[in-house]
Amino acid sequence: MKFEHRDIPEGINVTDVHPLRELAVLLCGAVVLIVAGVYVLGLSAGLMAPYIPFEIERKLASSFPVEQGSKGEVEAYLQQVTDRVVDVMVLPDDIDITLHYSQGNTVNAFATLGGNVIVFRGLLEKLPNENALAMLLAHEIAHVKHRDPIVSLTRGVTISSALGLILGWSDLDLMGEAGVYTMLHFSRTMEQEADKEALQAVYRLYGHTRGATDLFDTISAWHKASGAGDGIEFMQSHPLDQNRIKTLNALTASNNWPQVGEITPLPRSVVN
Repeated sequence: MKFEHRDIPEGINVTDVHPLRELAVLLCGAVVLIVAGVYVLGLSAGLMAPYIPFEIERKLASSFPVEQGSKGEVEAYLQQVTDRVVDVMVLPDDIDITLHYSQGNTVNAFATLGGNVIVFRGLLEKLPNENALAMLLAHEIAHVKHRDPIVSLTRGVTISSALGLILGWSDLDLMGEAGVYTMLHFSRTMEQEADKEALQAVYRLYGHTRGATDLFDTISAWHKASGAGDGIEFMQSHPLDQNRIKTLNALTASNNWPQVGEITPLPRSVVN
């Protein structure tokens, strides 16, 4: 075999692609991999979170004091309705609910770590009847039952910690009071499941579902009247529109739950 020496062609190691474009492609690929990795990490942490003993969640919650309203007729009534709702929701033995009433004018209510449920006077005073109040309380208690607060917090802390490590952030307030409450955002699926559980609780409590959707009618009316951004905090992940009410009405129909029944008025101490 005879070898022939040939000159190397010009520009054999030169590409027509601009080096900045190649850099951009590499950076985009790295970002996609990082985002995907962090997402999977957060998802995995969320899947494991429900197995955290509720006692640990309760101890964690004790580090973040919740505003307490003055004890009176309103608080006693709210506690009485809460106890009745809990009785029909069949919570696990290790989970209990602690109700807090805030005198603030915020139109809001939410569930947080350790079974703590906070109801603000601003929302309570707008509710038209006890049936709507029961729906509200059952919705928040359902979040506790499903362990949504600890799942949300675990995902948030995991994702924030991973991003902080990758990006070199050193001043993250992950477990401070502000950090904890910032991360307690429930997903659309969590909200939908809480709605279903709450509607079932209202049916068990009153023998019908009339008044349950009054909660969402009230919030939607306030939202439209005040022009308050994307809605109140405890339902940010789920649109406050007729689709939500249609879903609940369809669920009522599919279970053959009566939609007609007696509406229980709120006591004067709550209305005034």
